[in-house]
Amino acid sequence: MFDSHKPCCFDSASARRRRLGHRGSVTLEFIVALPILIIALFAIIEYGLFFANMQQVALACRVGAKAASLTDELPPAPDSVPTQIVDAIGQQLGCSGIAPSAIFLEHDVFGSEQELVTTFDSDCACAPPSSPLPSPPGGARSVRITVCVPMGQLAPNCLAVFGFDLAHTMVKSTTTFRYRGSPPCQPAHEKPPQT
Repeated sequence: MFDSHKPCCFDSASARRRRLGHRGSVTLEFIVALPILIIALFAIIEYGLFFANMQQVALACRVGAKAASLTDELPPAPDSVPTQIVDAIGQQLGCSGIAPSAIFLEHDVFGSEQELVTTFDSDCACAPPSSPLPSPPGGARSVRITVCVPMGQLAPNCLAVFGFDLAHTMVKSTTTFRYRGSPPCQPAHEKPPQT
């Protein structure tokens, strides 16, 4: 039976030690988990911004490829990329505050593959794809645009503090379109038949 007149005693010293031990373990867990949480947070921010801005680079590459596919009489190598194509890419990237390091234009309008290059950064260590330019069916011609951008323009280098430095990394996006401009043998006002 329970005796209601008997006082209930607590050992206040042992209860205090348990509370202090619990506080110490929570503090230790926090100290161990905090760097991992900070790294995870920085990684989420950095890669989220990277992928969002990489979409802008891919869109600019697509805009440049469309402009190249509609450009009459593309120049042969070793000329630079025509200004209307560079301007189209620059305007698209400029909306996001990104500037390209290099733009490569490959085309087979003359029957053989030509590579045109415009570089904005002399230290650009980027190259176009090594694969040959794909040929659309029916003897049509194609153009391929490659846009190179420094990784530092796409995302903040938050993880450099933890040893994941991406400052000197180049990223590129490539798009291929069918050439729809006038071939070099025909005058610009005569369009080739659409297939």
